[in-house]
Amino acid sequence: MTSQESKLTEITILTHPEASEGLVDALLGVGAAGVAEERRPLHVRVIAYLPQDDSLEDRVRQVRERLAALEREGVRIGPGTIGLRVLEEAAWGESWKDHFQTLEVTPGLVIVPSWEERERKQDELVVVLEPGAAFGTGGHATSRLCLRGLVQHLRPGDRVADVGCGSGILAITAAVLGASAVVATENDRAALSVAQANAKRNAVADQIRFVEADLLSGISGPFDLVVCNIVAEEVIRLAEGLPALLGRGGRCITSGFVAASIPRVEDALSQSGLQTLETPSEEGWAACIAARPDRGR
Repeated sequence: MTSQESKLTEITILTHPEASEGLVDALLGVGAAGVAEERRPLHVRVIAYLPQDDSLEDRVRQVRERLAALEREGVRIGPGTIGLRVLEEAAWGESWKDHFQTLEVTPGLVIVPSWEERERKQDELVVVLEPGAAFGTGGHATSRLCLRGLVQHLRPGDRVADVGCGSGILAITAAVLGASAVVATENDRAALSVAQANAKRNAVADQIRFVEADLLSGISGPFDLVVCNIVAEEVIRLAEGLPALLGRGGRCITSGFVAASIPRVEDALSQSGLQTLETPSEEGWAACIAARPDRGR
């Protein structure tokens, strides 16, 4: 293993369930490559993977500050202990397997780790995934909300955009559900490679065009459906550009934020001309599903 090869720092926080939402939000906000929660009777173990670079110390400081801020706000933080461990990229891939198991998202849609064997049931759609150095296994509430949104709102033949695709889980699921074409953007080159490999693993590589880009840059519509599972600030930042990507009646599924951020996200989408259809939530996390008005009808 050379010094040039990628390393990640595993950060583990032992906290009270009340604080886990805010901590996961903070970790995603400082660039965590993946976040997992292990819920136990009295506390939650939050595990995340941060880039091992010159900004690591500042990222950890921001997480500590968020933990202290939650305590000042009256949120129980429990032990509040933080542990750090440096991992080679290959070791990260092995460590992540401990937190990724077969998941039935909805009846008929199952996410399966590539290292597990599962006999496909009749009329069951299966997405086989290996996260590698990328966020997104379907295990987090925000991923589940987006996946269920795809099941509910995607129609066969739709053209779909996945903004910030991570492991490719949403783009691949869209293709498996019958999208005619999918464009997936990601600004992390390592994550993009993981997503491309996962698309091949699921035999949908021909349906997905992967683009190395920040959010909406480098792609053009119209799309029938846009999905993005990112933090609230990024959803708000890209809201203005969403209507130009959506055809009339097109819909967007946004998530990656806690329920308390719904009003801000709704307001940003409304100001861009989109109408909120629903705001489902789970475990304190939320999604906002909105549509561009179809004035032709």
